[in-house]
Amino acid sequence: MFFAAFYAFSASAQATRQDYWDYIERYKPVALQFEQEFGVPASITLAQGILESYAGKSRMAQEANNHFGIKAYHWQGEVYGQSDSLRQVGYRKYGAPEDSFLDHAKFLRGPRYSILYEFDVKDYRSWAQGLRDCGYAEDKDYPNKLINIIEQYELYALNGGHLLNGGKPAVQVDEPVEEPTSTRWHHRQRRDRSQQRTTSQPASQEHQQPYTP
Repeated sequence: MFFAAFYAFSASAQATRQDYWDYIERYKPVALQFEQEFGVPASITLAQGILESYAGKSRMAQEANNHFGIKAYHWQGEVYGQSDSLRQVGYRKYGAPEDSFLDHAKFLRGPRYSILYEFDVKDYRSWAQGLRDCGYAEDKDYPNKLINIIEQYELYALNGGHLLNGGKPAVQVDEPVEEPTSTRWHHRQRRDRSQQRTTSQPASQEHQQPYTP
């Protein structure tokens, strides 16, 4: 059991959240970089980061720069949350959040997840379901939670992808895009920010539960 994820996401929420936008803006460069280097879709990485680290606001993310609950197995660095009395292994503590993104990408290159790379990096629905099927998370709704974040925040557009409908593209991926991907995504971001409800508050962290892949 390498990961324990902490999340607070309501699938029924209609308004987008500013802290989610801020998280995406900050970490999309590293997510896109590791998509190129390791083949893990940037949309999946960012959705997992948002879900599992409470958009960077969980204690583990803030105190250990660990956004994916990566446990300290085979780890020579500093350990966070270790308890000898409870025989808890603890979690890896990083010098920077980007280091946890790197470990996350390396972890998903392991043999347990090799089947995922049969899917295109733009097929976020298959990736989301595949993570659950490979045992990444016990929560049966984990794929839907990732998909909801990806579609609500149009993360599929970060790498030139399109909205998928039941596993099929709503627009064929080989058709030309009318404007650059980054421009489309930023237009959506500005539009959502202008419509955001100022009364929206983050969900309580006490509802966060660990995933145990």
